[in-house]
Amino acid sequence: MTTSSRPRIAALVPMVWSVRNVVYSGLLDRLRDGGADVHLILRHGEPAPSEPGYPAFAAAAGIHPLLIPAERRVRGKAFIDGVVRSAFNRRHAIASYPLYRRWYQRNWSLRERARAGVIEALGAAATSTAMFETLRRWTERRYRRARDLGPVRDQLARLVPDLLWSTFCVTPLEHPYYLAARDLGIPVVTSILSFDNLTSRGVLPEFDHYFVWHEGMRDQVRRLYPHVRPEQITITGTPQFDFHRNPAFTWSRERTLRRLGLPVNARYVLYAGSHVGLAPEEPALVSRIAAHLQGRASLRDLWMVVRIHPLETRERWRSVTDVFPNVVVTTAWDTPPDAEGWTLSSPDDQARLISSLVHAEACINVASTITLDSAILDKPAIGIDFSAERDAPRGIMYEEYHVEHYRPLVERGGLRVAHSWAELIELVELAIADPRRDSPRRAEMVRHECGVVDGHAADRLAAALLAQVGASRTEPQRRSA
Repeated sequence: MTTSSRPRIAALVPMVWSVRNVVYSGLLDRLRDGGADVHLILRHGEPAPSEPGYPAFAAAAGIHPLLIPAERRVRGKAFIDGVVRSAFNRRHAIASYPLYRRWYQRNWSLRERARAGVIEALGAAATSTAMFETLRRWTERRYRRARDLGPVRDQLARLVPDLLWSTFCVTPLEHPYYLAARDLGIPVVTSILSFDNLTSRGVLPEFDHYFVWHEGMRDQVRRLYPHVRPEQITITGTPQFDFHRNPAFTWSRERTLRRLGLPVNARYVLYAGSHVGLAPEEPALVSRIAAHLQGRASLRDLWMVVRIHPLETRERWRSVTDVFPNVVVTTAWDTPPDAEGWTLSSPDDQARLISSLVHAEACINVASTITLDSAILDKPAIGIDFSAERDAPRGIMYEEYHVEHYRPLVERGGLRVAHSWAELIELVELAIADPRRDSPRRAEMVRHECGVVDGHAADRLAAALLAQVGASRTEPQRRSA
């Protein structure tokens, strides 16, 4: 631990969403102004001065490359990891697990299915606390055998932070730092990044403190990890929704249309794309939607803006834009992601998201997180569940509407779900004719699923982080490997 007068925080920034929450939300500035030195451990290290978002990183005390340890293959590790994941989901009766499992196994060979069956049988036998914890310790030992954590430990030892802050705890990129910090006795705290992270990503590491969106997420942490004490959880909200309350991130309608490549005075619906792994046939779905909109006289002049998934590029959407002149495709980031899914976003990227929603007639998607963004901005959101529609693409995981994190959005009524082409067209027409019809339901959904959305989550999170630094200095926490 550092003994300097200024507290020191090492923040892991492994993915583009972490950049948004930590840097562009103003959280980094607030921590600096609160007296902390924040060292960013950033994917690929310090951004180039030519990057559009470069000035926002000025508040960092240092920027260091996120290290990926050298790895060697350890036989059986993936198998045991699968057993632990199965046991965790069975212990807590997480309904998402069998839904995602069936989806990803749909094209497996008989051999792959047989292996998965053995994993599930062992997972069912490993749900007792004693067996589950034994397997968890075993997986950690095998993880350590497979990776050289020395360079990560050395990097943290040089930084001597008062605490390590995990900003995206479900990515494997952070795990080496979690273990290295534990080896060095550095407390590790985490911000739960997304509303699906607790129930759809498997078992999380054991952190010293958790920052969550709202009371329901706090209760979920305690249900899934009963050893976590109430005082180890702080409700802060999430900085990703601060942008929605900041007028600087809402462009004029004229500027928005120009940036989206639409004509002056165009009306449009925003379609938010899913990840290709969950919707490989989504371009075919969007093509059919465009054709149905064109076939309706009242909607014939309506444009469709397809905002593709943040980790995708335009390639798989050319079959849509080549056929339908009233469909335009926009990326989440001006700089396309690389093969590993990394890009350095800019504040303008966030403004384009907010503005695209603000000026749209409605947002259409398949079980996307963007439904929450739409609700915060009081914009009609239409979900597509064509699982019972015979004349619809099948290569889309419509079952996501039934998973733990998404089912409440449907139940609260802030999201309207279309189950047929006719219902979809009707919902689009209703959204245009009466956009405020579901405003009370959307507001309720925001309260329950997002927590307090007042534009000050970054303030609360900064204060909570500084409080944890103070606690680590007055009562140092140590965790043995």
